[in-house]
Amino acid sequence: MTEAVPPVSELRTQPPRASQRARHVLVVEDESPIRAMLAELLQHAGYAVIEAGDGREALHRLREQRPDLIILDLMLPGMSGWEFLNQSREQRDRAKVPVVILSAIEGRADYPSTLGVAAWFTKPLDVSRFLSSVEQLSGAPPPDPAVDSSRRPRVLVIEDEYAIRVMLQEHLGHEGYVVETVDSIAEGLERIANRQPDVILLDLMLPRLDGWTFLRQRQDDPALTTIPVLVISAAPQQRLLEAKELGADAFLSKPFDLGVLNALVRSFAR
Repeated sequence: MTEAVPPVSELRTQPPRASQRARHVLVVEDESPIRAMLAELLQHAGYAVIEAGDGREALHRLREQRPDLIILDLMLPGMSGWEFLNQSREQRDRAKVPVVILSAIEGRADYPSTLGVAAWFTKPLDVSRFLSSVEQLSGAPPPDPAVDSSRRPRVLVIEDEYAIRVMLQEHLGHEGYVVETVDSIAEGLERIANRQPDVILLDLMLPRLDGWTFLRQRQDDPALTTIPVLVISAAPQQRLLEAKELGADAFLSKPFDLGVLNALVRSFAR
């Protein structure tokens, strides 16, 4: 018989935190497999993605949806990336929207400054460096370790493996977060009731109450649904997708890249 999650609203006295606005990224890429890959990568990192297949569509998206950052291929049909940069310059400058070039063309050292773009990546993509650049340019600065702990983002790690708990606590603490670690859902709920974290890192394969059950019952608890949940698990891909369908905001497969972890946590814990 599955153990039930007691509603956090019955345990805590503080009102839930309002949801944070996700950063919006406009991806301009004519090759649909690459565009889909970038969209999935950015969505898993916590960004809202706007897609465009050519320069003309990108101009329309820029006017209508006002993204925080643009990822731009250069070799596009109809209106090329170079033409888009020229025609959108005034609007981008006025709204302070940075552009990251992602192209098969090797960028010369003077390309970014010459074209007025913030960064240049050559295909195939270095994912960790790319996500780090997106973080910095989309207006989501990393937490400042010098800030008083009462104002620093709080991360709750629910993980039953001791070595992983210690690693996450040390790494995220060094990145400037206030980190609490527990080894069970029951203890995690007690910590949440005492003080709501900004983000939860959740293992799925836990003793007694597992992560899937927590996510399923979280859907009916308004106090829990306001907290982003990032799943970190060695579960098979299909079970990770099941966790996403149950409301997980993003997931990472173990073993995971710490650069990608940083991007995910910073996207939600603001």
